[in-house]
Amino acid sequence: MPWWYDVVEARHELQNPTSPEKIRLLGERLGLGPSSHVLDIGSGKGGPAVLLAREIGCRITSVERSPEFAAVARERVREAGVEVEVVESDAKDFRIEPVYDAALCLGASFAFDGLVPTVEALANAVPSRGFVAVGEPYWRTWPLPADFEVEEGEDFLTLPQTVERFESAGVQVVTLIASSHDDWDRYESLHWLALEEWLAANPDDPQAEEFRERGCHHRDRYLRWIRDLMGWAIFICRT
Repeated sequence: MPWWYDVVEARHELQNPTSPEKIRLLGERLGLGPSSHVLDIGSGKGGPAVLLAREIGCRITSVERSPEFAAVARERVREAGVEVEVVESDAKDFRIEPVYDAALCLGASFAFDGLVPTVEALANAVPSRGFVAVGEPYWRTWPLPADFEVEEGEDFLTLPQTVERFESAGVQVVTLIASSHDDWDRYESLHWLALEEWLAANPDDPQAEEFRERGCHHRDRYLRWIRDLMGWAIFICRT
């Protein structure tokens, strides 16, 4: 049976609303160099890890629980010829030790059941005053419109409240890299294109109608609400 995200993110190099330029900027702000060792939790298909390893020369340990995404990541690593180890594991089962120069979790705080436990876990991977970076959504507008329906998993905060939540976990937010509407449009509309291509190639798949309806719902909700209401940023913190 096809997996939803394997279908709709078939075209995604970066599986978050960000850009190669902003991932490069992340590397700069983390002070990464050829001798750096980075932990990347919830690394997906390995887009940021491969980019950072290729352009900076750093060594990266990527942890991804999806077998489909881990397989794609390994192929990308092989093609790029970079030093990225892809570990197929649930984040909670991966043994985190303080041996990294920076620790990342871009758009996958669900791996530790929330933002605060994610920050606490990443902080254990770096030395005192080390860097952790987490990509996380937030609401641009508050209160939310009365006729907007919040869906499961969207228990986000405003930007100031999100920073406060980071700092309640014992770190200091020292800089952030926010996504633009262009970043969001690329990320979301690639879902539409990938799904359209999959449906054309698999019209008789048992899940075709379910996926079509789900895709229409996400597209319409993005255009009507999410594009203006939801932000996303990489929050870079000192431990």
